[in-house]
Amino acid sequence: MNVLILEDEPLIAQGLEREVRAHFGARLTALALHDNVPQALAALAREQGQEQVDLLLLDLNLHGADGYDLLRLVQKAPLQTIIISAHAERSITAFEFGVLDFVAKPFSRERLHKALQRYTERQTQAASLAIKKRGALEWIAMAEIDHVQADGHYSNIVLRSGEQCFHDLPIDKLMALLPPHFLRVHRSYIVNSLGFKRLQIGAGGKYALDTQTSTGIPVSRSSYPALKQRLLG
Repeated sequence: MNVLILEDEPLIAQGLEREVRAHFGARLTALALHDNVPQALAALAREQGQEQVDLLLLDLNLHGADGYDLLRLVQKAPLQTIIISAHAERSITAFEFGVLDFVAKPFSRERLHKALQRYTERQTQAASLAIKKRGALEWIAMAEIDHVQADGHYSNIVLRSGEQCFHDLPIDKLMALLPPHFLRVHRSYIVNSLGFKRLQIGAGGKYALDTQTSTGIPVSRSSYPALKQRLLG
């Protein structure tokens, strides 16, 4: 999850950063703050072909410039946009750009998280993943995936049925294709959080996760704090 915040009021930008980190937790891989359109455009250009921006939080009045100008220039970019603006009267124009939500300033924490949740739900519904199987391409539903284990330069996908299949992407790149409810709990494991069943806390600070399908999936010490926060809400 790569998020870009374009907001020229420092206190609001800091508040947005704080809430984005709280909402996405361990799913957040990168977050950038910019306060003007040219900076944001340059950042989006740099990201192309690398870790592309998934979600843009966009103010409309940026030192007198119009945030819609940015949307006109990046219409083909595969990102979702949430407008954060005091100009509620411009919300109709926002939806002409296909934005995900329009949050009017001043906004409450609850309203902002509702907008972020809309993004999460949309990603959750992104439905399937293509894999090579028996010399053909097959699509498996994201909901069927229990967890993913790194296997050298490939990934081993374990389905809720217990069936296993290989994907020819390494786990780092496969992570980028999965919706937000998939969490990296270890350098070699990604788990579908919708199937969480139990977090085991062992001696010596060792952690393991049980799902509805599997038991004993290792959880790294570095992943544990974010995972605990996610489990406790």
